[in-house]
Amino acid sequence: MTRPYAPPASDDEAATGGAALRRIRKSRKLTLEQLSQLAGIPTSSLSRIENTRLRLTVDKMHLLAKALDVPVEHLLGEPSAGSEDAPGAAVRSPGTKPGAARLTVDRAPDRRPERFCDAMVHYLFGADETRALDCAHFHFQPVSVWESEFVRHPGEKVVYVIKGTAVAYVEGQEPVLLEEGDAVHMDASAWHSVVAVNQPAEVLVTYFHGGGRGYNAFESRAFSREAWAAFPLTGAE
Repeated sequence: MTRPYAPPASDDEAATGGAALRRIRKSRKLTLEQLSQLAGIPTSSLSRIENTRLRLTVDKMHLLAKALDVPVEHLLGEPSAGSEDAPGAAVRSPGTKPGAARLTVDRAPDRRPERFCDAMVHYLFGADETRALDCAHFHFQPVSVWESEFVRHPGEKVVYVIKGTAVAYVEGQEPVLLEEGDAVHMDASAWHSVVAVNQPAEVLVTYFHGGGRGYNAFESRAFSREAWAAFPLTGAE
């Protein structure tokens, strides 16, 4: 069961996660030697971590979470009432409980890139048509916008430039130059495309489609310069 981080009682425990590790290991009925074999961490290091004499690094935390079959958050502190650290207990999201708020964690190592025209895309949180909001991390190669793919879909979209420079083409609008740290909000129902300028660019795209039919109502096409110019500019005389 994933849960928010609640700091342990003492500064030492907060720095090492030792108390949580010892509690979970014992609930699994594992010796230090057995956990060492599962996680690939020396027994002496595990003993020092449990006794708050060695800091539990992020790398070790992930190794131990995998070996113990628990969310990594469980190694950050004491469990909330009713948490399940018993052997064989299922790891659940609070969203699986009737009436509970949805919570989904997307781990970077679990993402697999997909190619979309001139971009490599990491879609965050996977496919879920019941979700009204989606998010994707794009790595664009510089290409002419007339070689890119234009899309439109229901809802709204925000594009934030993490690295590099990009240009956003939106139906009825002048092209918008976006530099590192810039963001643009648009009505996603208009045809639009974002392309990198001169060098690769990295952008984060968040879009609200409302779920349901909106999730699948994406269209895409290419535009020629002449076809794009045929759209009247919004507000033009």
